[in-house]
Amino acid sequence: MSEQEPYWYLASYPKSGNTWCRVFITELRRLAGFDSEEATSAALQEERKLRLNRDLATGSIVSSRHWLDDQLGIDSSDLSWAELDKMRGRAGHQRALYAECLRYHKVHDAFLTADSGGRPVVPVESCRGTVVVIRHPADVAVSLSHFFSWPIERCVAFLLDEQAGLCRSSKRGGQQVRQFMGTWANHVQSWVDQQLIPVLLLRYEDLLAKPNAEFTRLAHFLDLPTDEALISEAVANTRFDKLRAKEEEEGGFREKPEGCERFFRSGRSGEGREQLTAAQILQLEEAFSETLIRFGYALNTPVTA
Repeated sequence: MSEQEPYWYLASYPKSGNTWCRVFITELRRLAGFDSEEATSAALQEERKLRLNRDLATGSIVSSRHWLDDQLGIDSSDLSWAELDKMRGRAGHQRALYAECLRYHKVHDAFLTADSGGRPVVPVESCRGTVVVIRHPADVAVSLSHFFSWPIERCVAFLLDEQAGLCRSSKRGGQQVRQFMGTWANHVQSWVDQQLIPVLLLRYEDLLAKPNAEFTRLAHFLDLPTDEALISEAVANTRFDKLRAKEEEEGGFREKPEGCERFFRSGRSGEGREQLTAAQILQLEEAFSETLIRFGYALNTPVTA
């Protein structure tokens, strides 16, 4: 990896705003003309608006089995998750993942796992830093429920599960390897408290409340243009109502799992307070009180359901 080709991670617990940030980065780069000489033409810009299913190419997810197999020179399906976690952070920097135009890589794994031997499960050599996007766990529970077609109680249990992870099947193959997360608080702390790479922390709620300011912080951290007019246009073009409309126009979004009605569903904060019971909110607040307070979330458990 050369000094001229830095890379970053976009780390989040699932359904916390990672894809929204990736769409914004894609649109900002498009408006700035980073990916095509044609983008400098205003007429062509208007004609070639953002296409979710063709243009969203900020970088690969680092749990890609194909990439890991190429980097490690093995068939990762032959390894247990414990064996693989010890090796993942040693993967190289092949251009297929860390290429010049694909440098902002999605991560749902916790930074460390019980199986990784104290090493990160992502490569960190030459990494310029990680954007960590967090969201109130009650709202995450609602979003997970719609995304995975799970009942709310299962989503709350998932957030509290010390062994929670994605793609945990032990069956051979699959496009992604297991992504260990642990509890919501464990996941957040694993990224924010590590000392190996710089961190930019973004709260989903702040992205909603003051998008221009927060997305400017994101652009600055990622060495992208911070021109006020460009940021404003990119923010306007990636509002949730517009993303929902694009998903509809394009006949769906390729990252939407089977059974999920739509990927860009609501985009609101506060749904957890509306849809979780008082007991469920109390569970989350008691388990995560220290982390919630640390990151500016008020504890306000309702008295009744």
